[in-house]
Amino acid sequence: MPEHWQCILDQHVREMDKESEKWARILWDYLCLPHSLEKSDVIIGLGCHDVRVAERSAALFLEGWAPWLLFTGYQGNQTAGVWSRPEADVFLDVALRMGVPRVNILLETEATNTGDNICFSYRLLKERNIPANRVILVQQPFMERRVSATFLRQWPDQGEHTHAIVTSPQMGISAYPHPTVGTATDLITYMLGVLERIRDYPQKGFQVEQEITPSALSAYHWFLQAGYIPK
Repeated sequence: MPEHWQCILDQHVREMDKESEKWARILWDYLCLPHSLEKSDVIIGLGCHDVRVAERSAALFLEGWAPWLLFTGYQGNQTAGVWSRPEADVFLDVALRMGVPRVNILLETEATNTGDNICFSYRLLKERNIPANRVILVQQPFMERRVSATFLRQWPDQGEHTHAIVTSPQMGISAYPHPTVGTATDLITYMLGVLERIRDYPQKGFQVEQEITPSALSAYHWFLQAGYIPK
């Protein structure tokens, strides 16, 4: 890695003091889910500003976890006005460079939020007559719980044979900050925003209810009191 990139990366990672890191890890551990991979019908990579999600999705396909790879996403909060192309198209480029055959990739380029990602992916798979009883959903680590809750509310077929596994790039909290996705402070504000959506969105019909642990709530309030603003 070039020295100037290493300096920038070090700066991104060093932003949390020990107390902030303790509370951030509590949030991270709550938001991540310990799902185990299983052979599935399709891998769905949910668009975002982190191309490591595309890399994880493509790697799962190349490892043989599903015969189809679907990327979903137009532009969302972190990519609108930043990327000139749909998230799904950017993710497609990553997968092709990694060796995924184009014929095995489906693109959904209209979704602008997580609910759209789920609903529009289902619609595309139905249009193509591709079975999707068992799916692998790929997003950023701190989005796993929210993605699962959204799938359980928004995926039209919720039969006994329908099953979703949620996964993400395999990294710990200290490896997430990066010049292309944000600083440690950004990560904290993202996690606070995700926690608020987990709390508020069930009442709006966007997600199923999720229990928020006392420790996660304590971490949330600690960061608010420290002056962090949820994104």
